Amino acid sequence: MLKFRWIVPILALAATVAGCCTLPTPPLPVDYSNPLKRVAILPMKNDTDDVDGPSVLREKMAKALVHRSYAVQDLKETEQTLRDRMGINLGGQLDMTTAQKLGETLGVEGVLYGTLMDFDETTTGVLNVKKVRAKFKLVNTGTGQVFWQRGLGVRSEVKMAGLGAALATAASRAADKDKEAPWVILDTTTQNQDFRTSLAMGLGTKLLSKAMGKHLDHESEELARRVTGDLPWGPGTGPAPAPAPAIKIAMPEIKAPPSFGYMDWEGKRDLMAKVVSTSVDKSRNSTYVFESQLGLAGNKMRMDMDMSKMMNDETGQSPMSKMTMLNRGDKKTGYTLYPNAKKYIVHTEAEEQGEKPNVEKVKVGTETVNGYLCDKYKVKITYKDGKSEEGFIWNALKLNGLTVRSEVENKDFKITTDLKSVILKAPPASAFEIPSAYTEAKDFMEIMMSGQQGQMR
Repeated sequence: MLKFRWIVPILALAATVAGCCTLPTPPLPVDYSNPLKRVAILPMKNDTDDVDGPSVLREKMAKALVHRSYAVQDLKETEQTLRDRMGINLGGQLDMTTAQKLGETLGVEGVLYGTLMDFDETTTGVLNVKKVRAKFKLVNTGTGQVFWQRGLGVRSEVKMAGLGAALATAASRAADKDKEAPWVILDTTTQNQDFRTSLAMGLGTKLLSKAMGKHLDHESEELARRVTGDLPWGPGTGPAPAPAPAIKIAMPEIKAPPSFGYMDWEGKRDLMAKVVSTSVDKSRNSTYVFESQLGLAGNKMRMDMDMSKMMNDETGQSPMSKMTMLNRGDKKTGYTLYPNAKKYIVHTEAEEQGEKPNVEKVKVGTETVNGYLCDKYKVKITYKDGKSEEGFIWNALKLNGLTVRSEVENKDFKITTDLKSVILKAPPASAFEIPSAYTEAKDFMEIMMSGQQGQMR
């Protein structure tokens, strides 16, 4: 099942930002009620053979916590206090005391424990793998209770072409399965060099990165960024603002269009087509038509959208005016590409867990739609928050049940989405790859700020 719900939110977001011409540098979100006013990152327990790994990842975690609005005690100050006042030099010695005692000694409200589980680079020529894996827990030193905990591993792969490399990759991944700290694959690159060249390149890269003090630097930074993705926002470094006086405002009723857009697409047929979404605002008696290009190949999907007309962007240069959605089912990863900014955002399957709605389909008849004989279904979508939407879909019999129309309606709006100009041919494989000129953005605000910088130059 492919979710199609993002069309309406994207349109609403584009309409919101269309009138903005400048954007100030945004402050990080803060939660003033968070009791962990100051946090110390403790020396990590090391379950690997690499003596430098704990220090590398500890520094990355310090930066990640600052980016989550925490005041982090200087790492050297923490080390010196633990050594001089408690005789603790290594993460493995932390079991000799309690979080409450650590907080009292260090003068902090939170302590972050960490265990480094993997920090190595395996170079065989057939398959070269870089991997970093760790688990963390943030403890409230006042109560001794765990405030947050999570484990994660990241790995990058460079493999040779051929069956041998594919089997080696499958075996390596199978050996790395871990429920406590699941793995995320950052990159998988296939090279056509011979075995000796691949081995030499892998060993050379490993030696050079160690000599420069950058060994597994990218993997460590990505692990810190991703593992703290669900860490609650910190209280910030300043005092909490005084509460504003309560003001009662009579808010007008907001008539929102339904976000329904369920489409049976994935894995049905390889094709290229045009998607036409027609929204009718009944109260204003107005209609808006939005078109995009779709490409499907197995469990891969690509959708290109140009919203410059809706945003009144005559030049089409806004970072939001053009977007490409890539869904890589083979990698369990999705991407949003912003061609004008030459940037992209990654959406992993783990980030989407718990968001898939429950779908109920009941066949109500057979009709011809867009030139195809279709089974018509009544569909009910129930989301995690209990909200539900109902509508109809038409699945073409000759296209293995591919949805060629969806329709939903409430008292204010009616939205119809059609699949037209269908060509039963898969897009080229390159259409599902991220262009080499693109760089990953850490968050959506980075995309928006790239547009402001472009206007200032």
